[in-house]
Amino acid sequence: MVPAVTSDRSDPSKGADVRRAVGVRDVAKRAQVSLGTVSNVINTPDSVRPRTRARVEKAMRELGFVGSRAAGQLRSRKSGLVGVVLPDVGNPYWADVLRGVESVLEEHDLTLVVGSTHQDPARQERLLRALAQQGVDGLLVAPIDKLRSWEQFADRRLGVVALENGDAPDAGSSISLDNVEGARQAITHLLELGHRSIAFINGPRNVPWCVERREGVLSGIQTAGLEASDVLIEVEVSDLTAAMGITATDELWGRCEPTAIVCANDLVALGALLSLQRRGLRVPEDVSLVGYDDVEFVEALRPPLTTVRQPSFEVGVIAGQMLLSGATRDGGERELLTPALIVRQSTGPARLR
Repeated sequence: MVPAVTSDRSDPSKGADVRRAVGVRDVAKRAQVSLGTVSNVINTPDSVRPRTRARVEKAMRELGFVGSRAAGQLRSRKSGLVGVVLPDVGNPYWADVLRGVESVLEEHDLTLVVGSTHQDPARQERLLRALAQQGVDGLLVAPIDKLRSWEQFADRRLGVVALENGDAPDAGSSISLDNVEGARQAITHLLELGHRSIAFINGPRNVPWCVERREGVLSGIQTAGLEASDVLIEVEVSDLTAAMGITATDELWGRCEPTAIVCANDLVALGALLSLQRRGLRVPEDVSLVGYDDVEFVEALRPPLTTVRQPSFEVGVIAGQMLLSGATRDGGERELLTPALIVRQSTGPARLR
């Protein structure tokens, strides 16, 4: 079962007299072609059939799309390098995002320079400085704080796309996922199953998407007419890994025994599952478990994991297209994708206490 994943582009013109910059996705929709076809018309027009190219160019004219020149400027840079700064490229979710980026940029002879922040703001700063010194032509970054230090790349007239963060620089674009809605769906599912003692294992509160997922959990509880203090047990870990999931669940069971656990990502949920099984607890008969991301391995778990699906590969593809389109220098684009709850066998009715 693959639910439809919808997208919604925020419109900064609402309440103002400023029109939103037309982006590559608008052109693709008007011309009824793929994002890749629009990118090829911009970057390698001879590779596109004349009739298709004419249709795309007509859509560009009708919409007032002005990205072509900027995309050409991107290709004409000297280094041919694009920096990619992610929280952890070893995380299956971010690895899939990276594959999406690669699928787009490598077609245009651009080489990726990739680094992991591991949720460390100081490490993020070092990576950004190193990329600036290497003279990268563009930057894709999933910032872990609000320092906005990536604006140094905008000052150098380099393209910037922020991932999982709507707080992009003025000269950049962003693609985000509605973490509030995804977490709200997860907690609502557990509440509807009768759970009233739910542990939430979350990451550091300086990380934007962790903040947003916590907001979604609290919103879902409030919508249900309940008090968070009566329902929720919050646990914060320093990194979103399976090892931290094991540690957090072990410590949790030393002081309480919730009927359900919702985790900030699937790796943490994997660790929680291992901890529960080592204690002889059954999932979902004794404890229900929910993850977040829907990475590849979760269907192979026993039981298969209920989780919130995010279109990770699509995130990477759209980010790469934003960079190539020149939208980052034409006022920027803002893209918001909606996740979907995937119910599998790791959740069930709350046990009687």
